[in-house]
Amino acid sequence: MAMIYCRECGARHSDKAKACPKCGYITPDSDKSLAVYLVLLWLFGMFGAHRFYAGKSGTGLTILMLAIFGMLSFLFMPLGVQVMPENAVMLFLFLGMLAFFAACIWVFVDFIVALCNIKHPEKIFADKK
Repeated sequence: MAMIYCRECGARHSDKAKACPKCGYITPDSDKSLAVYLVLLWLFGMFGAHRFYAGKSGTGLTILMLAIFGMLSFLFMPLGVQVMPENAVMLFLFLGMLAFFAACIWVFVDFIVALCNIKHPEKIFADKK
């Protein structure tokens, strides 16, 4: 067990502690990289890959389902026109666009939050239990 200094207040504490006992600063996990998080967010954000990487599987799955529902509503629209009434097709398309737009906004907000916390990545990777 080694003693380390807190990045925030400078107090000494054990390297095994998850947070500083004096100020509560959470020691970041060394196995997570903010650069990897940002790359996943930029390239695969619509699939929730960045959320899965950060350990937030529930919200990652939600983003994935919103995006898939939004994309499928566009793909199956021509098929729905032949099978369903026009009002049902328009409602399905509207709900799909709404879901896709919600996923886009969510990913954009995650990107802004990640950029704002570039010096404090532990705020992104912290457990919210």
